[in-house]
Amino acid sequence: MNISIAPIGTIYSVFNDTETMARQSNIDGKEGRIELYAEYTAGLEGLRGFSHIIALYHFHKQAEVRLRARPCFGKNSARGIFASRYPTRPNHIGISVLSLERIDGNTLHCSNIDVLNGTPLLDIKPYVKHFDLLEDVRSGWYDDIDWDAVKSDCAHPEAK
Repeated sequence: MNISIAPIGTIYSVFNDTETMARQSNIDGKEGRIELYAEYTAGLEGLRGFSHIIALYHFHKQAEVRLRARPCFGKNSARGIFASRYPTRPNHIGISVLSLERIDGNTLHCSNIDVLNGTPLLDIKPYVKHFDLLEDVRSGWYDDIDWDAVKSDCAHPEAK
C-alpha cells in the first residue's frame, strides 16, 4: 500500500535548528504562525471560536528512523518509539496542541509552537474538550516523571 499526503500549509516558528527548539508545546513552546495554502482557507470557517487546535505535521528535517529512543523525559532508559513523542518515527508525523490566538485570512497566529521553522503542515483539527480531555488517564512511564523538574531538565536555555 502506498499512501501519499501533501502539505496544506507551513508552520513558522522561532526555532531554526533541533538543538534549540522546544521539546513540547506546553513546556517551552513559543509564538508563531501557520500559513494555510490559499486553496484551503474555506476550511477555517468556524474555527475562530476555538482556543486550541491540534496540528499534525511532518518532521521534514528528520531522516533517521529508530524504533528505540532516549527522550529527554527519562533519559536514563531507552523507550520504544511508539511509547514516546520522539521524532525518529517511521512516518515522521508530529502532533502538537497549540493555542489559537487569532486568525487573519489564511494565517493562524498561535502560541505554544514547538516545531522547526518551515515545518510542513499536514492537517488541523479543533481541540474539543468533550473528546480530547480525558479522565482517569494512565501515561505509562511518563507517570513516573517529576514534572516540577521537567522544565529545567528538558527545555533548552535558548528556548526559554
